[in-house]
Amino acid sequence: MNSTMKKACTAFALVGAMSMALAGCGKSDASGEVDANGNPIINVLVQYDGTGRKKVDTNPWIKDLEKDCGCTIKWTVVQQDAWAQQKAGMLASGEVPQVAIRAFGPDDTLKYPYFEEISQHLDKLPNVQAFFKENPEARRMVADLDGKFSVISAGFPMGANSQHWMINKTWLDKLGLQMPKTWDELEKVLIAFKTQDPNGNGKADEIPFNLNAIGTGGYGWWTPMLALNSTGSVTQAQGGPWQNGITIKDGKVGSWMTSDNLRQVIEWYSKLFGEGLIPSDALTNDVDELPGTESAPTVGLAFTYQKAAFGSWKDQYVSMPTPKATADMSDKDVVWDASGDYGKYENYHLTIKKDAPNMDTVLKLVNLLYSTKYSIQQYYGDIPDLVTDDGNNTYTLSDKLYADTTVQYSFGQCFAGWFPKDVTIKGDVNADAIAEAEKPYEADYANYDKNSDAMPIWVKPDQTDQVTISNNNTNILNYANPQIAKWMKGTDKITDDSWNAFVEKVNKLGMTQNIELWQKWYDKYQEQKY
Repeated sequence: MNSTMKKACTAFALVGAMSMALAGCGKSDASGEVDANGNPIINVLVQYDGTGRKKVDTNPWIKDLEKDCGCTIKWTVVQQDAWAQQKAGMLASGEVPQVAIRAFGPDDTLKYPYFEEISQHLDKLPNVQAFFKENPEARRMVADLDGKFSVISAGFPMGANSQHWMINKTWLDKLGLQMPKTWDELEKVLIAFKTQDPNGNGKADEIPFNLNAIGTGGYGWWTPMLALNSTGSVTQAQGGPWQNGITIKDGKVGSWMTSDNLRQVIEWYSKLFGEGLIPSDALTNDVDELPGTESAPTVGLAFTYQKAAFGSWKDQYVSMPTPKATADMSDKDVVWDASGDYGKYENYHLTIKKDAPNMDTVLKLVNLLYSTKYSIQQYYGDIPDLVTDDGNNTYTLSDKLYADTTVQYSFGQCFAGWFPKDVTIKGDVNADAIAEAEKPYEADYANYDKNSDAMPIWVKPDQTDQVTISNNNTNILNYANPQIAKWMKGTDKITDDSWNAFVEKVNKLGMTQNIELWQKWYDKYQEQKY
C-alpha cells in the first residue's frame, strides 16, 4: 500500500456526471423504477479514492453484472475529497441511494434511520454468508452486540501489515555488516552508515535513520513508536485506540503512553538524536515522501510500507526483523505491529436503503458483487482482458495493469467484495512486495494473541463514550506529543521526577477514564453474538 492509498487521494473533481445511467430510463411503478425493457433500475453510489480510476461505464464487466442481475444500474461516482459534503447533504435529507459502496459506516447506520438491516436478509446473500463464515472478524466489526448490522465490510486480497522496518541491505553488505538484532547493534550500524559513505558518492549526505513526524494527532502510520515492539509492547499503528495511547495485555486494558516501555523508547531515541543518527527535523518530517530517487540513495533505515517507498533504489532495501531492546531479552518477548486486520478489512463498504424499491433485485445485485467473479473484476479489472481465469480458483493479472501507473482499473480498494482463502492471485506486484516485507516478522507475530494482546478491530464504544474518549484524547495529545518530542530530541532531559509528573498529568487529562471505558467495551464484545 502506498502513501496515496493510506492518506486517500487528493482529487477535487466529481468524477462522472451524477447519476450516470447505463441504459435509458423508462417508467416507475409502486415497486420501483424500471427501464424501457421492464428491468428494475438500481441506483448505486460509489465513492472513489482518486481521479485515476476508470469511469464506471468503461468497465466491460458492468454489462455482465447487469445481465446476471436482470437489472440496469444507474451509477453515481463521488470523489473522496468531495464526499464529506455530499454525505452530509444526503444524511440531512434522508435521500440515500438504494446501494452505496464505500460511503457509509456502522456509526452512520446506527445514527440515521435510512438504512436496511442487512442481517435479516442473509438467506438471500449466500456469498456474504460465506464471507462472514470464513472471516468472522469481518462480521463482528460491523455488527452490534446482538449481531445485527446494516453495513457490509470488505475483505482485501491479503491481510498484511503495512508497517515495517526497512533497511538498506546494499549498505550493510558493502560495509561488511550483519543484520542488527539488538538496539546496540543497530546503533553501531547507523554510525557506520553515517561515517563510512555507504552510497559511495563522496558526500556526507547519508541519513542513517529517517523518522516520520509525531504530529499533533494520534500515533498512526509509520510512527516512531513502532519501536515499542522491541520492548515487547504490541503496537497497532494502522487504526484503533492504540493510536491514542491505549494498549492491552491478556485482555487487560492499559496505556503504553504511561508505560516504562515508552520511557525506554524515548531514551533510546534521545541517544540516537544526540549522535546525529536521526535528522534534527525528523519529528516534523513526512516520511511519506522518502528520499531515494535522487542520484544516490540517502536513507539507511526507515519505517515504511515496503521497498517501493525508496523509488528507483528500492532493490537495495529489505525488511529488518524487530531488533530486541536489550541483548538479554528472550526472543519470545519481541513482537511486531498488530495491524493486519486493518489491512485486511474495512467496515464501510456497502449499505442498502431502508425498504429500497426492487429489494429482491437489490439483494441479488449485492450477492453478485460479493461473488469471487465480481470481487476480482471490481478490484483488479475485467476477465479476460486484465485478469486471466486459470481455473481451480487461480487468477493471473495482466502486465497491462501496471503498464501505465497513472491509470487505475476498475474499483480497486473502493470495491464491495472479498477474496476467499482458496483463491490464488498471481502477478499482484504490490501484494507480492508486501508479502515479502512481512516474512521477517512471522516469529514476532507468533509471540502474542492478536485478540487479547491487541485491541480487536470489532470493539467499538457507543456514541456517548466515543465522545468522551475523543475529548480526552484531544487533551492528552495536546499535552503529551510536544513533551515526548522534546525528550526524544534531547531538548528536555527525561528524569524520574519529570517522567512521573508526565504520567500523572496524562492520567488526569483522561487516560485513566479512557482505560476504564475501553475495558468496559472490550468486555462487552467478548459476549457479542455473531
